Amino acid sequence: MEEAHCILCGPAKRRAVFTRSPAGGEAFTLVRCASCGLRYLSPRPTEKEIGRYYQSTYFTRRTDRGYDNYFAPGTRAQIERLFLLNLEDLGFSEYERSLRGPRRALDIGCAAGYFVNMLAARGWKASGIDISESCVAFARDRLKLDVTRGGYLEKKYRHRFDLISLWATIEHLHRPDLFLQKIHSDLGDGGRLYLSTCRAGGASFMRFFGSRWRYYNFPEHLYFFSIGQMMRLLKANGFRPVACSTYGSGFGRPGSFLRKTADLAAKRFNMGDMMVVAAEKA
Repeated sequence: MEEAHCILCGPAKRRAVFTRSPAGGEAFTLVRCASCGLRYLSPRPTEKEIGRYYQSTYFTRRTDRGYDNYFAPGTRAQIERLFLLNLEDLGFSEYERSLRGPRRALDIGCAAGYFVNMLAARGWKASGIDISESCVAFARDRLKLDVTRGGYLEKKYRHRFDLISLWATIEHLHRPDLFLQKIHSDLGDGGRLYLSTCRAGGASFMRFFGSRWRYYNFPEHLYFFSIGQMMRLLKANGFRPVACSTYGSGFGRPGSFLRKTADLAAKRFNMGDMMVVAAEKA
């Protein structure tokens, strides 16, 4: 275990928000920076130790800490639909049309490669990177994609990219700032970063759940950003935000009338507990 500091303010004062023992395991404490309000886990497992909390069933069995068979066709269809909605909110089609020549993209934390596959089908030279052996094997063997297993910070690329994405990934990272710095250097001039992450703070549906919020998955999720905190982090690392949207409520059962109504309200009134952001290399 290691102590963590606020990546926006450094070793500023902080206070404990609550402590939880997920699935009867060891306890983890959520803290809040006294200066900017950023929420994060401290202490937390080190980068060497965090892997043991991602069980072999993380991508195949629904729990509060994983996915419901990520490799199933139905799950893939749901994820691809969400990607399309996110791309629409971020003005992707207009940006895509503005590019000339080969269009290169990299998806960091690509999991089974569904976003890489979508871009490849649109004519992009798309690649991905992930640390999960099972996901990379699926992407390579089943989808025939250019996906690498390993850590992004250690990886060197011969080409710069027009687009780099971090879908539901940045909250898992020990050093989001270092990832953003490398992404900035790996993007070409005017290149874009697309990311999604759970949204903390603000007038969002998160406030209805308190410590029971669906994205308080400890210790896999290490950081919980508000929109303002995310914008500050991006600007501090050389990015100019160009689009932002929120979605999702977590109310009711998936597919129920209550969930659909709450999700509609979350989208319409910017109350979603997920956010998607597009930022340009400045």
